[in-house]
Amino acid sequence: MDSFMQDNPRARIPDQGDIVPHHSSLLGEFDLREFFRKLWRRKAVIMGTVVLLFVAAAIILFQIPPKYETQVQVLIESRNSSMVNIEELVAGRGVDTETIESEIEVIKSRRLAEKVIDQLRLYADPEFNPALRPKGFFDNALDIRSYFPDEWTAILLDGHSNRELTETEIRARERVVVIDEFLSRLTVARQGFSRVISIGFSSENPDRAAQVANKIADDYILDQLEAKFEATSRTTAWLNEKISGLREKVDASERAVEAYRKEAGLLQGTEGPLITQQISNLNAQLILAGAQRAEAEARLSQVQQLIRSSGGAGSAADVLDSPIVQALMQKETEIRRKVVELSGQFGDRHPKMISGRAELADIQSKIESEVKKVVQTLRNEVGVARARESTLEESLERLKLRLGHSNTAEVRLRALERESEADKALLETFLARFEQKSAEQDIQSQRPDARVISRADVPTVPSHPKKTIILALVLVASTILGVLLVFLLEQLDKGFRSGDQIERMTGMSILSLVPALPGFGKTRKLPPDYILDRPMSAYGEAVRGLYTSLLLSHVDSPPKTVVFTSAQSGEGKTTLALSLTRMLAKSGRKVILIDTDLRKPSVSAFLEIPNGPGLVELLAGEKKLEDVVRTDEPSGAHIITAGKFATNAADIVASDHMKRLIEGLAQSYDLVILDSPPVLAVSDARILATIVDRVVFTVRWADTRRETVTMAIKQVVASGAKLAGVVLNVVNVKKHAQYGYGDSGYYTGRIKKYYVD
Repeated sequence: MDSFMQDNPRARIPDQGDIVPHHSSLLGEFDLREFFRKLWRRKAVIMGTVVLLFVAAAIILFQIPPKYETQVQVLIESRNSSMVNIEELVAGRGVDTETIESEIEVIKSRRLAEKVIDQLRLYADPEFNPALRPKGFFDNALDIRSYFPDEWTAILLDGHSNRELTETEIRARERVVVIDEFLSRLTVARQGFSRVISIGFSSENPDRAAQVANKIADDYILDQLEAKFEATSRTTAWLNEKISGLREKVDASERAVEAYRKEAGLLQGTEGPLITQQISNLNAQLILAGAQRAEAEARLSQVQQLIRSSGGAGSAADVLDSPIVQALMQKETEIRRKVVELSGQFGDRHPKMISGRAELADIQSKIESEVKKVVQTLRNEVGVARARESTLEESLERLKLRLGHSNTAEVRLRALERESEADKALLETFLARFEQKSAEQDIQSQRPDARVISRADVPTVPSHPKKTIILALVLVASTILGVLLVFLLEQLDKGFRSGDQIERMTGMSILSLVPALPGFGKTRKLPPDYILDRPMSAYGEAVRGLYTSLLLSHVDSPPKTVVFTSAQSGEGKTTLALSLTRMLAKSGRKVILIDTDLRKPSVSAFLEIPNGPGLVELLAGEKKLEDVVRTDEPSGAHIITAGKFATNAADIVASDHMKRLIEGLAQSYDLVILDSPPVLAVSDARILATIVDRVVFTVRWADTRRETVTMAIKQVVASGAKLAGVVLNVVNVKKHAQYGYGDSGYYTGRIKKYYVD
């Protein structure tokens, strides 16, 4: 094995690292030339795909009736929003994105569509009502009623069997279909960020398209007016009902206020609640009584202090305001003057003096008595002032207590009053709004929120289908699909199509590319016969090239024994071995071919000679060598057939007799060629490969799977055989030339003139 690797450094045992996918170059770098080569060699697939899809699309497009589309533009007027929610019932909100989108949905609504359909009687038009159209071939082909019994189709279509639809149900379903068809032709869209809505409609009849588009716009505006009139009427009725209810509520709330006021005793005076006025008056009186009481106490205290400090009532008479005391004091003064005058004339015991002093004492006694009366009067005044003040305080406390209860009641009263005021304010608002709406009702009900700014014209050019654009897209899409199909076919192509692929994936050198014979299917001429008739053909040159590669595999010691094998049957190894044998024999070399496929021999069948006696009889000792060797008459080559069927074929080819036979024949012949069974079928080929000088591995072009070939070669090399290389057999020369590999020029182009086929 080591010597073989030294002799043929290109031959090595392939491992998992050698199994390189065919598209590995695409994983590393993109090969533009390989890309276009793939497209060129399968250009028929691309052209077929393009032509097929283009013609199919053209046929379909020209069968589709043209549709005409036209548009009408509607401007949504700006709306004044109001702070009062009631006005929104009629005028609505200001125009914004949500409003525009809402109006678009209104235009696209089924209710508006149904109104237009009824007015234009579109349900009687076959364009919109499929039930009125005559059924074509495709309609009948797609109708399941054509394939199943009536009871089955009833179950599939209606959900239950044996049920006939009523006329009303049929009409209802037709209307649904017509509405759906109508809406499918309707397009409504906002123009940019403006308040303009574009309404488009398509129809097979251009006049019908313009008529429907304009009718939709007109009905939409009319629908707005009707909606506003209904909204205004509903608003007016609602306001009337609301105002009537509010009046009753205001009356009830005012009556509740007065009833509670009476119940709680919250009587009103001219300046407010009566109890509050009473408390205010009592406070004023209490302050006045306090002042009077203080004044009386001060006068009393002053009189008492003067009396105490002067030692008598007379000393206090000067500060007293009593006219009686003042008169008595004047009289006392006169009597004193008189007594003084009498004392100058008379003595103390004089009757006049006694009478005068008695009169003076009497007047002083009267003054003192009168002063005491005054003091008592002051005391009485203080007592009265104190009693009055105390009474006022008690009255005030009682009123304050009543005020506390009335304050609690006033909380409820104020709540009732607020409710009453709120009801009156709401009533006034509604009355003002009612008057305003009554004045605006006629104007609002006659002014829509939209108007048509551009009516639809009758189109002159169909809008659908856009044949040029569609055919261009089909052309591009079909080309892309064709390219994808090409790469799909390339991926599905698992066979070897060049020597480069074999060398890259197996590590084995390529010995020759053997072309397929031209006209082989017509002439029925086999390759071994063809090489004798046309030795200067491309096939003959390929076989000579194979022999040359064998000789060059070891220049110093050319192989004397060669075994031809393959991964599986049908790869052409037997025809190739026979062709090489006849070619060498015809050129004067001494060659022998041994059929070592003891299970399914094929050499005898190719040469149309008996299969026995042959190799089995020779190795069994039943026959001698000269008994089993036959001569091929056309070429003069020697042939040893397989012989009789042997159940122990592997033991036979592995025997020492087999080895000695090969060694002996190698000394007598220029080349000993063995035709072995497939490697993956039986183990005979691996055994034979170890007893010959070189192994030629045959692979059928574009047929044998790469994984199969790789596994078979690994088994051959792993057995210790000296693999000379691989022959790519039955090559389609024309197709091979399209691949652009390094060996794609074999037998074609300028080289073709060297061959005589």
